[in-house]
Formats: sequence, structure tokens, C-alpha cells
Amino acid sequence: MMIKKALKTVEIKIMKILFPLFLLVVLFNLSAVSQTDPVMVDNEAVQDTIIETTKTKKPHKRVSDFRIYAGVSTSKILLSNSSYESAYAAGYNLGFSYRKGRFAYWEMGLNFNNSAVTLDQISILEESMQIRQLEVPLSIGINALSLTRRVLGVRLFGGVVPGYVVGIEENPFDLVTDDFNRFQLSGRVGVGVDVLFLFIEGGYQYGFTDLLKDQDSNLSQLDVKLGFRF
Repeated sequence: MMIKKALKTVEIKIMKILFPLFLLVVLFNLSAVSQTDPVMVDNEAVQDTIIETTKTKKPHKRVSDFRIYAGVSTSKILLSNSSYESAYAAGYNLGFSYRKGRFAYWEMGLNFNNSAVTLDQISILEESMQIRQLEVPLSIGINALSLTRRVLGVRLFGGVVPGYVVGIEENPFDLVTDDFNRFQLSGRVGVGVDVLFLFIEGGYQYGFTDLLKDQDSNLSQLDVKLGFRF
């Protein structure tokens, strides 16, 4: 009896020692789990966000294009205090340009402008004359349908057109290249419509520089251009 009581007393003492230790171990494990789970959840959430963003990210849309065109024009020289009178005559132009931007855009190009004007002098019957220029049109504009610009666009634009007179057609007025100011500067405004890979635009160009030397002679020109963009 005494031995059994002694063993029972020892077991009780051992339980009193081990039970608190057991509780400490359990509480420590629970604390460790509670600290690591949010990190795992956060990492998984970040990975899911990255994957979802990658899937839903839209491809970058091109906002620039090259254009080639040909067009017709009608031009006259606005003269004052001159022995000549001028009227509109038909000419043509050819060129290409680079344009960049969505809603607001800029554009630059190279244009061959074969302007034809009609001149009338008292001693000579009315005759037309062609003035050939190389031009570098520089313009800015807005596209009212920028969201659908690759399919359909409606544009308004304006800018300056530096030019250089490269030749004058032989004419009965005995006017030669040296009678003209070779360097020209004009302003141009217009409207354009883009449909898929085609475009059409109309514009008005006014010469700030006198075309003929030593007299008021500004070139006035209306043009329509049709071309391709790619």
C-alpha cells in the first residue's frame, strides 16, 4: 500500500510538471501558425494579382503611321500694284509624311508642289504658268475620333510650310527663276478623313512670303489629297 501511494504521488508530481510544458508547446505552435499563414496568404494574393494583371494587360497600340499621297490643286497669285492679273489654274502635288499621336498629333513630310497659276498682261493674252516647289509641311492637329483612329478618323490641322522654288515653266511673260524669291514660307489649314488604310484631306495654303521679287505677290492655293497610310 505504501509503495502504491508513493508511485501515485510521483505520477501526480510528474503530471503537474509536464502539463504546463505541454500547454506552452501547444501555444507556441499556434502562435507560429498564426504568424506564418497571413504571409502565405499575402504571397498567394500577390502572385494571383500579377498573373491576373498579365492576362488582362492590353497590347500596346501603334500611334504613328507613314502616308503617301497625290493630289490636285488650284492656285493663283494675289497681286497688288502689278502689271499682271492672276486667276486660279489647276496643278498637282505629290508627297509623303510621318504622323504621330492619338487625339493630338504632329506631322511632318516632304511635298512636291507643282502650282499652276494664270497670268494676264495687257500686251499678252491670258496664259498659265507652272511654279515648282519642294516643301516640308509641318503641322499639328486633333483627331475627333481618336479611339477609332485605325478604322475611322476625322481630323482638323494647321501648320507652316517652308518651301523652295526649284523651277519655273517656260512662259510668254519672260519670267525666270531669278524673278522669284526662292525661299518661301506659307501657312496651311485643313480637314482630313481616315478610313482604314485610306485617307482624304482638303486644305488651304497661303504664302506669307512674296512669290515675285519687289512686289506684293502671295500664293493662294486650295488642294485635295488622296493617299494611303501604313
